[in-house]
Amino acid sequence: MQPTRHVTKHKSATAREIGKLVVGGDWACANGDSEALGYVAELLAAKMPEPTHCELVELAEICKTDPARAAAAWTTLKQRVLAAKPAR
Repeated sequence: MQPTRHVTKHKSATAREIGKLVVGGDWACANGDSEALGYVAELLAAKMPEPTHCELVELAEICKTDPARAAAAWTTLKQRVLAAKPAR
């Protein structure tokens, strides 16, 4: 009988997920899709530590009312997302 292997989620998988979400955020901005940007911000918020978490939650709210401001905020915020260590 062979031993059972347990599959664990590695940090690289989380980093890859974050990278894909950032690309999605860039796509949303490039296409003027503030609803998609808000969704990406919500998904990223769940993976980020403070204060980046709260900034992403705020961005998701801004997407509902001010798409131009949201796109401008994304440009700055995405750099902090890429530099942050994911929350556990």
